[in-house]
Amino acid sequence: MNWQPQAEYLEQLRIVFAQSLSADNALRGNATHTLEEARRQHSDLNNYLVHIFVNPTTDSEIHLRASAGLMLKNNVLTQYDTPVFSSDVLAYVKEHVVLGLTQPISIIRGIAGSIVSALVAKGGFKNWPEILPKLMSMAEINSPVVQEGALGALSKLFEDSAQQLDSDPDGQQALSFMMPKFLELARAGSPRVRSQSIQCLNHFILRMSQSLFAHIDTFLATLFSLAYDVDPDVRRNICTAFVMLLDVREDKLLPHLQGIVDYTLHCMGDEDEQVALEACEFLLGLAEHEKLAPQVIAFLPKIIPVLLRCMVYSEMDIMIYNGRNEDDAEMADKLSDIKPTHAKSRKHQAASNANAREDSKSSGNGNHMNGDADDEGDEDDNDDDDLGIDLSDWNLRKCSAAALDILASNYREKILEYTIPSLREKIVSPEWPVREAAILAYGAIAEGCVEGLSSFWPEVSPFFIQSLSDPMAPVRQISCWTLGRYGNWICFRSAEIGYEREFIPVLQGLLKCCLDNNKKVQEAGCSGFANFTEQAGGLLIPYLVHILRTFTLCFQKYQTKNLTILYDAVQTLVDKVGYAMGSKEYIDLLLPPLIEKWQGLEDDNTDLFPLLECLSSVTASLGEQFAPFAPPVFQRAMTILHKNLIQDQNASQDPAVEAPDKDFIVTTLDLLDGLVQGLGVHATELINACEFPLLEMVLVCMRDPVNEVRQSAFALIGDMAINTFQCLKPYIPSIMAELIQHVDSGDPSCSAVCNNATWAAGEIALQMGAEMRPFVPALVPKLIELLVRCEQLEQTILENAGITIGRLGLSCPELIAPNLEMFSAPWCQALRIIGDTGEKETAFMGMCKIVAANPTGLNHTLDKFVEAIGLYEEPTPELIHMFHTILQGYKGMLSNNWEMQVMSKLQPDLRQLLAQRYNV
Repeated sequence: MNWQPQAEYLEQLRIVFAQSLSADNALRGNATHTLEEARRQHSDLNNYLVHIFVNPTTDSEIHLRASAGLMLKNNVLTQYDTPVFSSDVLAYVKEHVVLGLTQPISIIRGIAGSIVSALVAKGGFKNWPEILPKLMSMAEINSPVVQEGALGALSKLFEDSAQQLDSDPDGQQALSFMMPKFLELARAGSPRVRSQSIQCLNHFILRMSQSLFAHIDTFLATLFSLAYDVDPDVRRNICTAFVMLLDVREDKLLPHLQGIVDYTLHCMGDEDEQVALEACEFLLGLAEHEKLAPQVIAFLPKIIPVLLRCMVYSEMDIMIYNGRNEDDAEMADKLSDIKPTHAKSRKHQAASNANAREDSKSSGNGNHMNGDADDEGDEDDNDDDDLGIDLSDWNLRKCSAAALDILASNYREKILEYTIPSLREKIVSPEWPVREAAILAYGAIAEGCVEGLSSFWPEVSPFFIQSLSDPMAPVRQISCWTLGRYGNWICFRSAEIGYEREFIPVLQGLLKCCLDNNKKVQEAGCSGFANFTEQAGGLLIPYLVHILRTFTLCFQKYQTKNLTILYDAVQTLVDKVGYAMGSKEYIDLLLPPLIEKWQGLEDDNTDLFPLLECLSSVTASLGEQFAPFAPPVFQRAMTILHKNLIQDQNASQDPAVEAPDKDFIVTTLDLLDGLVQGLGVHATELINACEFPLLEMVLVCMRDPVNEVRQSAFALIGDMAINTFQCLKPYIPSIMAELIQHVDSGDPSCSAVCNNATWAAGEIALQMGAEMRPFVPALVPKLIELLVRCEQLEQTILENAGITIGRLGLSCPELIAPNLEMFSAPWCQALRIIGDTGEKETAFMGMCKIVAANPTGLNHTLDKFVEAIGLYEEPTPELIHMFHTILQGYKGMLSNNWEMQVMSKLQPDLRQLLAQRYNV
């Protein structure tokens, strides 16, 4: 393409890009607007962008050129399939962007590689077949700059498009040519070229690419030969290769495992922390590897001392802490310290839960355990949060603690002989970093070695409790976390030794840390208390006044970030002991600070999210005791929901209107759900008196494209069916039309929506009785499909599907009975061992009616149904009568075959129970 830029427009663009980098907000905003206009109006804008990007003028324009390159990459990703990228424009961009890989400025080479990768990701290798030969040719040029640019682009290509390449025959052929080339380059050239070559190879390990594994012995030999390379990036990529190979080809590492372990242990002392961290990742993977357990046990004497050493704060961290003002409670949080808050939707558990209607937050368990004074306490760190790990700041110390935790879980008491002697000395060290690391280590081994630690616990527990008052904030902080991990053990021991020795001192210490003058300690104390509450439950009831008074002071003292942790602690407390908090004294301590915070936040403040979640639990737990506070809370929740739904509707019709944050909708639905649960039938008065139509708004939410919104909407529908059915009944046809669509397991990302919709259908069926008949033909096949797919679905979905089928059978058994043979086996499997609750009772009563309507439907699964009856521990008298009738009927039908076809297939204790209870 013979395209040439217009000099005047080119200069204008350069000026605009320069302004887009200005410190002046107004100038930067105008420049951004101008660039957006150019994107829409100039069909050859991308030609100008690549021209500016690859043609240097002055050294001062590096950032200007980089901005042009980044805009080009974003245009490729967002506009590749539009007319903007005509064949001529694409040809020009592809031809010239490669020049960026040859330039001496590393940032330009890096962005050029990203643009190349974006072009391939959007268009595929088939639309740019010459790119791989071109890059490989450049990688072999005797110029470090060109080699680094080409290899950097190849690495980005492989990172983004390895699957596309490795699954195509032409791509596999290209890889078969390239792999030996990378191995050659890894042994020669500049350190950067060696590092990038290994990095390119690493992209294909986890894919188990045969193009690489055909040369695996040479690959390993290359890694071993470069193990002590002077370049840290080479050493880091070697460690990364070992981590990945351990995952997919441990057989190739096994002959060399001792040497690799020694190497990674050596690298954990590397001056470059990224090398040390990657080496520790290998030990973390090794700790998890079940097939290599005998080898790991042999390495424990080597591994554990190094892990313990690496759990001590680095010298740089110690310098920072020693120079920091520990009393920062009155300092406002920095914006960078406050993580975005996101809602957590309700997921209804089935009858397997001790409380069949208990709600769990599907995004986390509220266990904000912090194992590091720099942790952010993010509850969404999933499994890592149990070890106090925040992946946003993953480092050697945390990785070492995680490895020790997994070793303790997998090898239990075997690790104690290598940990306890060292920790006994370190926990009393005069050096605070050493003490702190020892307490962290005790916390790391808590869950795996708690039984083996029983003999040591009386010796060390006083140190933990004393450490809650340590002069250094990091020690107080880690002590909160560690004691939280031993909460179950402390509660268990206290029943034997008395609560004065450990339970009360730990509780007092954690509450004291909640009021600490250091914000990190406040956070750890609050999180530690929440975890302790999970274990202690009702044991905390005698101390509720002291706990709630502490919370009141916390509400007065905490900044924004820690208020989120405090809300979670309150929520955990009311979830566990809310049944005992109905007295006026408790309510007067708990509710006023919550209501004050609620009133002090604007309707569009995202700080409402954790507060709304907390209030939803409080209202559900306190029940009618919340009634005096309910009307204004209900009215405001309805106002927020209505406002956001209107805004969402306007945004869908007018692009100029900003769409609302759907978390406002999720959290207000959950708060309304909590009010309905707590107030019961009395919530009807609030619903009827409100100016906004609740059910019509919930129907809108049931159609929302965001899963969490629908999930919370179905949870509210189910609880309204239980508590305020008369409000729901006029809308049943519309509700069922939406609900039935979502009793669908086709999309795994919607499993929580499916779960809540299935549960809500069961609650509606219980209330509707025979009036449910019109919906049975459409609903039952979907429920049966859920049960039939039992191996692919979560247990709660299966349980709720089984319960809903049973409840439909209470009033419409003849409509379901013809399908009994299709679902009887998975139905029995889903409900055979869930707890004895009202939900289970109604499900079995309905199933008995279905069986009575089609006895032959159990011809092939009668033994499974009889087993399910036998496993029902405490059926009600009515249910015992139904079971007795059915069992006696089948026994009579089968006569002499009853023993062989049914009873002989059951366990002896179950046969005995059935004989005693039902005389069969």
